[in-house]
Amino acid sequence: MTVSATWASARPRTAVRYASALLCTVGLAAVGAAPVARACGFHDPASVNLGMLNLAYPDALHVRTAIWMAQRDAIVPRDGRASPSDPSSVEFRLEAMRRYRDAVAGLDALRERMTPMDGTPRFAVVLIGSMLWTRFEPSGGRVAMTPHATGPLPDDVVVVTDAPVVLALLDGTLTPAEAQARGLVRLYGPTRPRAGVASLLDRLRPAPRAGARADDPLRST
Repeated sequence: MTVSATWASARPRTAVRYASALLCTVGLAAVGAAPVARACGFHDPASVNLGMLNLAYPDALHVRTAIWMAQRDAIVPRDGRASPSDPSSVEFRLEAMRRYRDAVAGLDALRERMTPMDGTPRFAVVLIGSMLWTRFEPSGGRVAMTPHATGPLPDDVVVVTDAPVVLALLDGTLTPAEAQARGLVRLYGPTRPRAGVASLLDRLRPAPRAGARADDPLRST
């Protein structure tokens, strides 16, 4: 039986508790986390504190405006899915899990295209729409990813962007250089580590050709 079928047959209150528990299993215990990273909007929309993020990373909110402009100009895709309005409903929790799954899948597909060099610094990406933090640690020619982190570590470069930008990078309609030039991606940290992360992003392997196999995981995100 699928998760959706299980929830559909459950009592509403039980289903809501079940959804909450599943969301919590992906790393939502943020006791002692940094103020900007206590919870993400997939788990608790009321907990998203963009003002605190903007205080910690000046002008981070400009990314939202840049994304709105890019979506208006059809450079970045829009999310046409309607979101249920009641945060306590089963439908809201199901949609939150779907969006979380899609966001993590997109970030993981992006990770697969990264080619780190010796000395490429660690970094943390925050998707500003949901305040989802994901940490990336280059090591041995690969990049390890920790989704739903409680926030960046002290020496991490911080990358502020959002899920639609990740999708545009994946399908090749936007290059990392263009994303940074348009303000769709902002990097925070000391100059040299920040340049190292920018270089890593600039070297992303290209999007798959239009004739790529239908089962290619990069085409299913």
